[in-house]
Amino acid sequence: MLTCKENSVPERLKLPESSSELPQPLTGIRVLDLSGDLGVYCGKLMADVGADVIKVEPPGGDDMRRIGPFVDDAEPLENSIHWRHYNTNKRSITLDIEADAGVGLLQRLAATADVVLESFSPGYLATKGLGYDDLVGINPGLIYASLTPFGQTGPYRDYKSSDLVGFAMGGYMYVTGWPDAPPNKLWGLQAYQTTSNRAFIGILIAVYHRLATGQGQYVDVSMQEAVATTTEHVNTAYNYTGESAVRCGFRHGGQFVATWQCQDGYVSITTNTAKAWDDLRAWMDRDGMAGDLMEEQYNDRFILRGESGAHIEELIEAWTRIHTRAEITEWGQANHHPWGPVSTAAELLGFEQHWERGFYSIPSDGSNPTDGQKLVYPGAPYKMSENGWRLNSLSPEIGQHNWQVFCEELGLTGTKEGCATADCGACSIIVDGR
Repeated sequence: MLTCKENSVPERLKLPESSSELPQPLTGIRVLDLSGDLGVYCGKLMADVGADVIKVEPPGGDDMRRIGPFVDDAEPLENSIHWRHYNTNKRSITLDIEADAGVGLLQRLAATADVVLESFSPGYLATKGLGYDDLVGINPGLIYASLTPFGQTGPYRDYKSSDLVGFAMGGYMYVTGWPDAPPNKLWGLQAYQTTSNRAFIGILIAVYHRLATGQGQYVDVSMQEAVATTTEHVNTAYNYTGESAVRCGFRHGGQFVATWQCQDGYVSITTNTAKAWDDLRAWMDRDGMAGDLMEEQYNDRFILRGESGAHIEELIEAWTRIHTRAEITEWGQANHHPWGPVSTAAELLGFEQHWERGFYSIPSDGSNPTDGQKLVYPGAPYKMSENGWRLNSLSPEIGQHNWQVFCEELGLTGTKEGCATADCGACSIIVDGR
């Protein structure tokens, strides 16, 4: 059993001797979030389980605030749904790290932090005196996580990228789509999401290591490598067989999972066991639509991978089209098969299962500031017996916590009213005054 060294645990991480409410898992961990799209979800993951995540925005606000869609098609900087989703439970300060005064303040903040999260180009922050070597000299226990397209080393370290490029160069795009069509990209920012997830894991490991040893460390996260780890069997199969995986369209690469069109949408049917395959054929036969699938040559479910695949697919889809998603799902589940509908966004929001488990949240203060409309927030995909995920606060307004962080916590001389009007002499040079 690994135990913590008492002198390695900061005071703010030590639990009170008695408390009526247990803190969240990362309560007491302070994070400076300087990341863009590549790492903003990582900051959210930490904030949602209790970390004090301070989002450091440039004067005028982060560019993510300008990404739609917007609540009610409005475009003020506080109404981006993109921003609202990725920045729950965070605090916001505005800081110009291009200015010497801004660099000095960030260094002072780093002395109070446990984690720095950033996604600038390799070496950029070091030119400002804000690299790992600079800040670890101020705070030896600091965990400094850098998320970049290709990592801090290697011939690609300075290559530019995007979510699309990361998805492609990580190997996932090549196996997504149809065999006779070009590679396809999955919806959304999957490469960015995956990178943030991997960074979150790396940071938690580093936090655990620091609790045991008192040592901070540098965490170097590559988007290309993060995506490559999500390709399941593709890399392993190539290492053993020398054959590249092919795009399988509506099938999973393992051939036993496929998505079929039915009366009211699409349904996923898994035939990874002999019983599942036999049950599917038998139901089709009862409907008079099994064709020749009840013949002995089709008894082995591995026939799906052979030359008869196209013939089998034609028969199955003709059959699924006479049934609804609910009919196929309910019968399959009743017979212990993992069959299920392909859900739309509207259906996800309406699932009784999600509401019953408390997956969605409508916070009491969760109104759109411009018209009072209530917004629904998704939660975490896990439940903890103790105090885990919680929506404590909504995404912050630009520089909402400037006075709180700079004056109350760092001790700069100023007034809350002055900060609000950009007249505060202590910080007006480096913040935009909101």
